[in-house]
Amino acid sequence: MLETTLKTLRKAGWGTLVALLVTFLPPAYGQNLEWGAVPFFQYNIENVVVTAGAPGSGTWTVRMIFSVTNPKDGTTWDIKKDLPFTSAGASVNFNIGWDPLTDFTNTGSANQALAQVSTKSLGAGAAMPVQIRGLQGASGKAKRCTGPVDCPGAVSLSNRFWVETPVEAPITPVKFVKAVTTGRVAIEGHPVCNGVTGYIVALQDKCPDGPPTPGPYVNIPVTSAVASFSFQPANPLHAMIDDHRRPIVDIAKCKGCHDGERHGDTDVPRLSLHGGNRNENLGLCVMCHNANNTDVPYRTLTTPAGTLADARISGDEVSIDFKRMIHSIHAGGFREKPFVVIGFQSSINDFSYVRFPKPLRDCTNCHVDANGKGSFELPLQSTVLGTTVNTGSVYKVAQPLNPLPPGVTDPGGQFRQINVNPNDDVKITPIAATCSGCHDKAEVQSHMINTGGASFKTTQAKITGGVVRERCASCHGPGKEEDVRRAHEIRTGGGRDD
Repeated sequence: MLETTLKTLRKAGWGTLVALLVTFLPPAYGQNLEWGAVPFFQYNIENVVVTAGAPGSGTWTVRMIFSVTNPKDGTTWDIKKDLPFTSAGASVNFNIGWDPLTDFTNTGSANQALAQVSTKSLGAGAAMPVQIRGLQGASGKAKRCTGPVDCPGAVSLSNRFWVETPVEAPITPVKFVKAVTTGRVAIEGHPVCNGVTGYIVALQDKCPDGPPTPGPYVNIPVTSAVASFSFQPANPLHAMIDDHRRPIVDIAKCKGCHDGERHGDTDVPRLSLHGGNRNENLGLCVMCHNANNTDVPYRTLTTPAGTLADARISGDEVSIDFKRMIHSIHAGGFREKPFVVIGFQSSINDFSYVRFPKPLRDCTNCHVDANGKGSFELPLQSTVLGTTVNTGSVYKVAQPLNPLPPGVTDPGGQFRQINVNPNDDVKITPIAATCSGCHDKAEVQSHMINTGGASFKTTQAKITGGVVRERCASCHGPGKEEDVRRAHEIRTGGGRDD
C-alpha cells in the first residue's frame, strides 16, 4: 500500500512526499530525534590498548578508554548514573574493525577459521565489525577507570570508562589479500533526552529537564567517534595512530545537503541512521559498509508468521560497499533498475525515489577535490578491493515461527549458512563497481567489460593477481580524451545522461 501511495504522490513534490513518509516510517529515519540537544554531548576516545594473545595464536584483546563530555559547560557525563544514559532507550556501543592499510575487511570477525556461520536467527553478516553493545547504565559493560593500570593515557579518572573485547572471545584478524596491521575503534549510539540540564524545549514531556518521567524519550543523535590503532605498536599501552587513509568524501559537503532543510523541492534529512545510533561520521560508516559486506543478514525466504517473504527480501543479496551503495542511492532517479537494500528486521529500503538535489554528474558535490586532483579521478589506488555481490551464503530458507501459533510447540525453521570467507566471493572489479552504481544501463556495463576490461563476476584473487585488469584510466584518466572531469562536464555544469 505504501509503495502505491508513493508512486501516486511522486508528482505532488518531494517535500509533500517526505512529510507523508514521516507518518509511515519508524524513528530510525530521523523524524524522532532531538538534534538541538546534540551540542551537550561529545564522545571522546582517549586511548586504545592492544594485548597480543599467545605466540602464534593470531589473537588480540583490544581495550578502548573513553569519556562523554558536555561541551556546553565543560563537565563529563557519568554514563553509569546520569539520566540521559540510564533512562529507557539509551544506547552506547563499542565497535572494532580492521584492515591491511586498505579497505576494511573485518575478515575473521566471525571466527578465525572462516567457517560458515550456521544459525536459524537473522542478523549474521559476512564482514561485520566486532560489536559490544550496552556500555551505559549501572549494569552496562563499560567499567570505571580507577587508575593508570586499567586506563593508561586517560586525560583524567573522573567519569572515564573502559571496555575491551572479552578474553574468551578475542579479536582474530585474518589476512585477506594482505596481512592485517591496523584497526579502528568506534563509539556509537545515543543518549535520550531526559535530564539534559540547561536544554529547554517547548514540550517538556518530549525532553524533560529534571526528575524522571515515564517516557518514552526522544533519542539524541550524538556524533559518532572513531580512532585508528595499530596491532603492532611501539607501545601496546598507547596503540592509537593517525588515520592513514586518504580522504575520499568531505563530510562538510555531505552536511551541505544533509542538514534537515529543503533544497529545491527536496527535504534532505541529517545523517542519522540505524535507529539514531550512527551519526555524521563517515569513518564509522565504512567499517560496516566495506567491500566484502552485503545485505545478507536479514534476507530470508519466509516471515516469522510462516508466509512467503516479499520477493525483494528473498531475492539476491545486494552489496552495501560504501563506494557502490552511496552512488546507487544518490542516483535513484537516474538508474534504470531500483536499488533496494534489505535492512534491520528485513525492512525494505527502496531508494528509487531519491532525487539528488544538485547536479548528479558533478562528483565534487561530495568528493574531495584539492589542488587539481579529485578523489573521484582514475585510476583508483591499486589496493582498492573489488565489491562483493554474492557471498555464497545460503539464506533463502524458512525462519522459525514467532510467535508460535496456538497448539504449535516446535517453531521449526531451517539453518542459514552465512559464508564469512571472502576468498570465494563473487566480486565486481572496483572501478566498475563504483561507476555502475549510477551507470547501470546494460550497454554502458557492456562497454565497461569489453572496452574497460572490467568484470561483474570475478574473485579478489583474479583482481589482485592481474588476471582481470581494468583499463578504464587509459581513456578516462586525467588529461585523456574522456577523463572523468571532461566526461561529466564538471567545469561547465552540463553533462550527458549515459
